[in-house]
Amino acid sequence: MSAEQSGVVRLRDRREQLTLRIILTTARRLFAESGYTGTSIRHIAREAGVAPQTIYSHFGSKAGVLRGLIDLLEEEAGLIDLRAESQHLDDSLELIQVLAKGSRQVRERCGDILTLLHSGASIDADIANARAEAMRRNRIEIDAVIAQIRDAGRNLDANATDVAIALMTDDVYHSLVTDAGWTPAAYERWLTNSLAVLLSHSQP
Repeated sequence: MSAEQSGVVRLRDRREQLTLRIILTTARRLFAESGYTGTSIRHIAREAGVAPQTIYSHFGSKAGVLRGLIDLLEEEAGLIDLRAESQHLDDSLELIQVLAKGSRQVRERCGDILTLLHSGASIDADIANARAEAMRRNRIEIDAVIAQIRDAGRNLDANATDVAIALMTDDVYHSLVTDAGWTPAAYERWLTNSLAVLLSHSQP
């Protein structure tokens, strides 16, 4: 492949990525405004300025668009950057801080996506499946950091991943930030300190 052809391919890839992002950000807004059930592929296509077939080609269905929001969440919440950052850390407290920072950023930047997944899971199978996928990914990510913390020499309880997941739920965040009036920064500090203590003292 010539340099010119390679440049054309990269440009095409960038345009495709931009189109995918426009579709997902449009779907995100419409799902928040009209609900998942009340939003059609045709509506998303019209608002995004693309043909419905473009959405079907990339995502397969409206459920596929919903699953795509999980990828968008990981990017917009900065989880990809935090994942890369954690690979270079060998201090257990710094790794715990990565967990707390990720929990804060997800809720600050993508709370609308979490609300959609949690509030609609009981009434729509597509949303329930997407929520299950988000939870599966969350467990994998947390488990990987827990493993790094152990490798860094910290003695953790066997149930450390379960404890971390329990502390990092939406209910805990909203109880402290929304209801009690804590700042997100105060929540992050509390979560860091709580994880540091409880990950080593959780009970079977």
